[in-house]
Amino acid sequence: MDRISDLPDELISRIVSLLAAKDAASLLVTSRRFGDIYKIIPDLEFDDKAKFQGTFTDLVSEALARLETTTCIRRFSLKSERGIDPDRFHHWLRDVLNHRGVMVMDLELRIKGNNGYTLPSEIFACKTLIKLKLGMDIVITVLPENALLPALETLVLDSVRFCNPADCAFKAFLLACPVLKELTIDGMYWETWDWSGIVSSQSLERLTIGRALTGFDGPDPQYITFDTPSLTYLDYLDYVPDG
Repeated sequence: MDRISDLPDELISRIVSLLAAKDAASLLVTSRRFGDIYKIIPDLEFDDKAKFQGTFTDLVSEALARLETTTCIRRFSLKSERGIDPDRFHHWLRDVLNHRGVMVMDLELRIKGNNGYTLPSEIFACKTLIKLKLGMDIVITVLPENALLPALETLVLDSVRFCNPADCAFKAFLLACPVLKELTIDGMYWETWDWSGIVSSQSLERLTIGRALTGFDGPDPQYITFDTPSLTYLDYLDYVPDG
């Protein structure tokens, strides 16, 4: 018997918001009314370390296929320790960010892969993002010409690499975030970046920089410039650069 379908909409939404992604996905089949309530689910979280039936790819694809009635996703999180096909990865993100009516405010991506993952251009032009967390083997080389994240206030970069010294992708990223208040750069190895060496943001208030102090392999000398006139908090755990 489908007992869930007899519950009030508000209660179903609350129950689903507390479930892991694999359990929420199972309701797609077990409850006839879940498809109608799905549009008010606040969070969608997927992690391939969790236990689930079938493949991780099928789980995510099936859940995202039901976005046709979604009006708001407060938070979307995708984590993979096993790696994802890059084309599939881009397809999923475009499904979330381009779908009519979808409004993502909190986006977390943590993907592991030997060759690194690029991001679809839609991420850099999302008008609703307030918090963005990027982790592991993500590489950013260039931003699209229309890059603008007008609502982004919190940016977390964990072991993300920037590779474009001529047209610094890191500098362009911060420039595309006009109201950014908090920036965390963790798992950082400056010497592996190809960048201008400039941290510039007129709105930034809190800056945290940390790394695992396991050695330094960069060229000598290293220079870093901070252009952050609104900064009120700095937490710096790293080797001190020459300049």
